[in-house]
Amino acid sequence: MIKIKIDRINGTIVSFAAEGHAQYAQQGQDIICAAVSAILQTAAFGLINYLELDPEIATTDGWLSCQLELEVARNNEVQAILETMLAGLEETKKEYPDYIKINEGGGNDA
Repeated sequence: MIKIKIDRINGTIVSFAAEGHAQYAQQGQDIICAAVSAILQTAAFGLINYLELDPEIATTDGWLSCQLELEVARNNEVQAILETMLAGLEETKKEYPDYIKINEGGGNDA
């Protein structure tokens, strides 16, 4: 299962992380892993290439995380990218609920 964690502060997404494999198909043919990976990487590339930000990103096989400073994350364009990412993940989860878990944390003052 792919486990995705979205952290918020006062409703603002400040980080996301994903770990695991869907085990839907053989490695290299798993459409769920490919979809989640593409959504997460597109968000990261949007932050880096389009908005010219320098988020803290870490990756290994089956794991990706991205962290932003709260002041940077409050930008409307940043949130548009991150909320769109979350919408894509939620829609993918609707199609494959047994393979993706999304946990949203935060929402309070930090």
